[in-house]
Amino acid sequence: MSVNTTNHKAKYVDPVGKSVPRIDGLGMVTGQTKYAFDVSFPNMLIGKMLRSPHPHAKIISIDTSEAEKLPGVRAVVTAKDTHNIKFGSNEYFFPHTIDQMAIEAEKVRYVGDELGAVAAVDEETADKALKLIKVEYEKLPHVVDVEEAMKPGSPLIHESLNNIAVILPVNFGNPDRTMKEADYVREDKFYAPAAHQSAMEPHVCVGQWETFSNKVTLWASSQAPFKCREALAKTLKMDLNDVRVIKMAVGGGFGGKLEMLPMDFAACMLSKKAGGLPVKICYNREEEFLASRRKHGMIYRIKSGVKKDGTIVAMTGEVIADGGAYCSYGPTVLAAAIMRIFMVYRLQHFRITGYRVYTNTPISGAMRGFGGVQAGFAIESHMDMLAEGIGMDPVEFRMKNITGPNMTTVNQMKLTTNGLKECIEKACAAADWDKKRGQQKHLKRGIGIGIAADVMGSKMYKSHESAGSIVKVEEDGSVYLFTGAADTGQGSNTALSQIAAHELGVSYSRIKCKSGDTEITPFDTGSFASRVTFISGNATILAARDAKQQVLKVVAEELGVNQEDLDIRAEEVINTSDGSVLMDFDKALTLAYSFNYGRQIIGRGSYNPKTTPIDFRTGEGNVSGSYGFEAQIAEVEVDTDSGEVTILKMWDAHDIGKAINPQSVEGQIEGSLAMGIGYTFLENLHFDKKGRPANGNFAGYRLPRTMGMPEMNSILVETNDPEGPFGAKGMGEASLLPTSAAIANAIEDAIGIRIKELPITPDKIIKALKEKQEGDKS
Repeated sequence: MSVNTTNHKAKYVDPVGKSVPRIDGLGMVTGQTKYAFDVSFPNMLIGKMLRSPHPHAKIISIDTSEAEKLPGVRAVVTAKDTHNIKFGSNEYFFPHTIDQMAIEAEKVRYVGDELGAVAAVDEETADKALKLIKVEYEKLPHVVDVEEAMKPGSPLIHESLNNIAVILPVNFGNPDRTMKEADYVREDKFYAPAAHQSAMEPHVCVGQWETFSNKVTLWASSQAPFKCREALAKTLKMDLNDVRVIKMAVGGGFGGKLEMLPMDFAACMLSKKAGGLPVKICYNREEEFLASRRKHGMIYRIKSGVKKDGTIVAMTGEVIADGGAYCSYGPTVLAAAIMRIFMVYRLQHFRITGYRVYTNTPISGAMRGFGGVQAGFAIESHMDMLAEGIGMDPVEFRMKNITGPNMTTVNQMKLTTNGLKECIEKACAAADWDKKRGQQKHLKRGIGIGIAADVMGSKMYKSHESAGSIVKVEEDGSVYLFTGAADTGQGSNTALSQIAAHELGVSYSRIKCKSGDTEITPFDTGSFASRVTFISGNATILAARDAKQQVLKVVAEELGVNQEDLDIRAEEVINTSDGSVLMDFDKALTLAYSFNYGRQIIGRGSYNPKTTPIDFRTGEGNVSGSYGFEAQIAEVEVDTDSGEVTILKMWDAHDIGKAINPQSVEGQIEGSLAMGIGYTFLENLHFDKKGRPANGNFAGYRLPRTMGMPEMNSILVETNDPEGPFGAKGMGEASLLPTSAAIANAIEDAIGIRIKELPITPDKIIKALKEKQEGDKS
């Protein structure tokens, strides 16, 4: 038997709650980590997508003959080579939103829509081949503006009436009647623009068709390899077990890599036509902005009534989401933009209707926050304005209306642990709220707050939300964790390894993590909705516990003791009845793999949270096994001559249940704050008259940089959730949700102006100051 000579016992530190080194850290800093672009094979071809130059047109004919004759071209595919099967991301609940083909056959709906692909020996030849393909179009009228698209008589992009793909009415109580009982009523309109995930790594994949087995493998930069496999199998008309997706290291996703894209399908089809030669497709930066996914631009109208004591009595409104040319994750984004409020505020009388609208622009899909960023800006700005209208401090107003622990919301969300009150209190104490709010106008400084909540996964995609893990303990004491969860840079492989080590009772240094390979690892829905630590973490606990019990069974049989009295702690097998040490972990493994026993230690775990799907007819449903909460405060200084805003400091108090890895938690919070700052001041993906991104590259699309980041203070509130792994909750997205509002509220506190449209630019501030001065004079 092979023996591991490492002294793990001497190294043992209980890993949960410690900022242990990232399990993949050395590979990243040494440049040895393999990304999808690093995948290389002999005779590998380069693929390119054929895209529409028109925002809306019928495809009359496609002639690929000249491209096929070009030396170096190995394959060309168009819709005639496919099964013309549509795909989408909300098929389970919204089957009518499955509206995109991997390669369009009859019609293109935005500039960049895919209607073919080529594979050649090099990129230059592939580009030449694209130019040789002759496409005859019949141009159709198009519409770019979302409100114009909803008007009767606008060009129909699909078959939906007035281009409305999804109508989502959420209605509880009697808001019209109770609104009349309010002492103060106000109505506001907010606008949050489209934005782009802008991951440093673009979309890239390598597809290879095995001609001898008729199976296909895709190496991809993916947040959800199993979901990608599902869409590939559907569009290729193959069995799931004939499609393998291998997730490579991911250089950022932020929601943009949650779906199969036409490029993934095309790489596989091109490989098939090229006789099994592998095909790599990599987007350039312009293609990223044009043909991947983007954040929904949203118009948010809210009307609320409150009592003099601050109680919110009713809320009504509407949300209009610009969905672009196809549905993607649109229904889910729309639902999240409306329903997150129930996690945060106690509302009984509520009616907001959401509209997800088609336009002839790039496709809107998932982006970190899933509609909550746009909604957070609107709702939390509106809350400050309500508080001002009745002369109440914004914090006091929120405290009057927030949810608490162990309560059921009006839409049947089951809130168990809820640290929102503590988050607000700790953030305010750290920021000296009482001393600063309204007291720094002479310095043109202000302080503002925003609060938020988020899910730990969401039963809004499939009939289940389960995750699986396998823990295999080798003869030499190495522990392999196999998980389907996709680490996209957030550190989930590290956190899950910490959980496995803690439950197994061994040193973290023993753990090796293998993740995101659909042929080897157990199923996992993917990395989104802050779900991995909570759902995949629970599956990992169960797998490690199973493996531990297998070891303990051997020890119990050997020593003639009760297995129930045994445990493994700190690398030692102990008798819990008297605390005595029976043997160390390595000796227990030697026994398990000995001649007398010969037992392989392979633990299995599967976890499906206790949730219920949303009933979209009523808006009711407990979509998450637990909920995370947070409060965020920003302090700003405004130059009223230039309109420039400087963020002096930010505080973020986050209910994370239990910090599995505090350093990773703080990194997630600070990363979200950076994204939120960028969306607040810089990001605005806008389109020209043909619906093309007018600033679709890093020269025109502005992003935050590390040099401009303010001091950030992360405050971890541990509520020890009974359902979470060792009390942990998922986290990351929630910190992004209230950032824009906290900053906008701070600007109002500093100089008395309210900005309702993002991004907040110097021009808008100067304009608002002039309007305020004119209003003061009159």
